[in-house]
Amino acid sequence: MVEADLRGVLLVDLLERELPPTHRANLRHLLGAGHVRVNGEVVLASRRMRVGDVVQVAIADLPPRVQVASSLPEVRFESATALVIDKPSGIPVVPDRSGQNQGIHGLLEDLRPGADLRIVHRLDRDTSGCLLLGKGVEAARHFDVQFRESLVKKRYLALVHGVPLQAEFAIDAWLGPDPRRPGKVLSADREKPGYRDAHTDVRLVAGYGNHALLECRPRTGRGHQLRVHLASVGHAIVGDADYGGAPLLLSAIKRGYKLRPGVAERPLFGRMFLHAEGLAFADVDGTPVAVETPLPEDLAKALKQLERFDQGRR
Repeated sequence: MVEADLRGVLLVDLLERELPPTHRANLRHLLGAGHVRVNGEVVLASRRMRVGDVVQVAIADLPPRVQVASSLPEVRFESATALVIDKPSGIPVVPDRSGQNQGIHGLLEDLRPGADLRIVHRLDRDTSGCLLLGKGVEAARHFDVQFRESLVKKRYLALVHGVPLQAEFAIDAWLGPDPRRPGKVLSADREKPGYRDAHTDVRLVAGYGNHALLECRPRTGRGHQLRVHLASVGHAIVGDADYGGAPLLLSAIKRGYKLRPGVAERPLFGRMFLHAEGLAFADVDGTPVAVETPLPEDLAKALKQLERFDQGRR
């Protein structure tokens, strides 16, 4: 039920405030499909809220398999034995624990019917960018060896809090499981039982007032390596709440910013800023391959806002 402090707020703004982070296009789809009702009636997105209005979102009416992207991931490279796709943010690589979201694994047959695509490495759910798939068992074995022997060169872009003093630096920190948070990782400056060595090379791409865009090249492939490594040196990834990153708010970088009354401010993007920009590897036949994929729209727009408003930019 709408309280007094939300009187006059647009319905679409109310939904954006109350629902989990989602693109406004998805909200428009919910409204257009009649899945949102006010006082039992289907209304326009521009409907202004009145005190006492009852807003209902008929989640049960939605299709069981929620499509995060409107189409299959874009293919950035293909050979007889390899496929590199541009993985969207928000999609896991393998099925989640509930089994309800099959992720990229559930799209393999649709991507290339009959190709026997195999997942040979992973990206976190919220990480976008280059993901390598092998075609068939032999190709999967070939790429598995490449990754284990650190022969695949990976390049990421990360927006972090603070600006490093050095233009280039390396992070060496051992990584191990966090006993208090299953699935999360801790760092240490020396070897410990259960910990594995990890190395990341970092280059400053752009410095802003209170943030920096970094190019990260991990030499090892430990889980959550970049996220924990960057946090360990005081530069947590923006939006990575698990490791100390805060969301990027326009009010924090734009002087004189004013929010509409009754509308909670939303971050400029709804995930952590980590993008797998490039991959370089040897294909099964030995051919050298280098693949790149540009920043997705949400992250590119956020950078433009930083360039325009983050005061004290270097």
